[in-house]
Amino acid sequence: MRIIVIGAGEVGYHIAERLAHESHEIVVIERNAEVCRRVQESLGLRAIEGDGSSPRALEEAGVRDAEMVMAVADVDEVNIVACAIAHQYGVRTKIARVRMIELGGHPILAGGKVLGIDLLINPNQVVADEIIRVIKTTGAAEVADFADGRVQLLGVKIGPRAPVVNRRLRDLRSVQASCPFLVVGLARGEQLIVPTADTVVAAGDHVYVVSRREFIPDILVLLGRPVGTTRRVFIIGGGRIGLRVAEALEAGGVTVTVIERNRARCEELAKRLNQARVINGDGTDLRQLMEEGISEADAVATITDDDPTNLLAALLGKRHGAKKAIALFKRPDLIPLVESLGIDAGISPRLLTASVILKFVRRGRVVSVFELPEGEAETLEVVVLPGTPATGRTLGTLGLPREALVGAIVRGDEVLVPDHGTRLGVGDHVILLALPRAIPEVERLFGP
Repeated sequence: MRIIVIGAGEVGYHIAERLAHESHEIVVIERNAEVCRRVQESLGLRAIEGDGSSPRALEEAGVRDAEMVMAVADVDEVNIVACAIAHQYGVRTKIARVRMIELGGHPILAGGKVLGIDLLINPNQVVADEIIRVIKTTGAAEVADFADGRVQLLGVKIGPRAPVVNRRLRDLRSVQASCPFLVVGLARGEQLIVPTADTVVAAGDHVYVVSRREFIPDILVLLGRPVGTTRRVFIIGGGRIGLRVAEALEAGGVTVTVIERNRARCEELAKRLNQARVINGDGTDLRQLMEEGISEADAVATITDDDPTNLLAALLGKRHGAKKAIALFKRPDLIPLVESLGIDAGISPRLLTASVILKFVRRGRVVSVFELPEGEAETLEVVVLPGTPATGRTLGTLGLPREALVGAIVRGDEVLVPDHGTRLGVGDHVILLALPRAIPEVERLFGP
């Protein structure tokens, strides 16, 4: 499939890199000559220096034969115009990234259909929704919903006194009888592995667990993480994302304190929020944090436009009493550092945006995609379609690569924690984790 990627910034480069391993023909259009050279030299892809909203550049990229145009440049107008032009050329799927919540949420433009756009994605909205999920799920650093929320993936750091410490995964079967779950991934140090039944869990491991939503509190206890109710949250940074998070939390009865440097923005926030306390100040000012009661916070989310500020504010909040610290990082290379620094969760707009887009690239058999923060694996929700190699096969005879593991199967109203003898049927929703090198084979098994 020929895919044209417009814009090779953080999101565009990452998506092009990911799709290049999956036998797609990727052509990148990028204004910056240096970035074009990087795409060509590092990824081995064809890169055209030009404006993605230019018909001439799109023609040069082969828009007449393209099946998808993915416009993720830094300028909203470029992305929208590029998709509108691609629509006129008959491109089947058009994706545009827009940053303005007002644009993406306007009823006239809802879904982008009036512009011929199939997916109008707003990174700010995606990030805000993820931060809210992580805040509300105490004890977890990552949270992803599958099967309409009935199944969840949790990323959790194993506590030192957790009942699972120093036990092989196969020895947990007695526990799983009453609290069914599967560990589908395990990060130890900088390495992410797909575990086997003989993998021994160690304190400090970061595990990825799949289970039904109702079992999550019990699973968190097994993993040595505290379970509680989120009542008070500090938000450092009152931009678009901060406002969206504050609105959602106060609507859910959470006491919210927002600290924002810009006085004019504080006045606007005070008008938009009903009950939240809005403070004009510096989120890295420890004295102010202590005076406002950071020691009693259930969570602090640092969501400014500056990575160092988010890092420092999260560290200060966590060090001085906040039960959970969540930091937003534009630089994804900072994400692996958060655990060693004591921050509970690092949020990457790039990875979250890419997850939504990758779902669209593989749509049909793929319902959901969640890319792990390490950027080394994806969790997929795949539908078993008629005539696929997976149909009617047991997991033991399916021939999944070692780098892929099925965590749950949703069959109608039933959620199954599978074993080797579980047979796949048409319409089953299969939730699995796969490393990048395994994804092409996963797509072959579940593809038409």
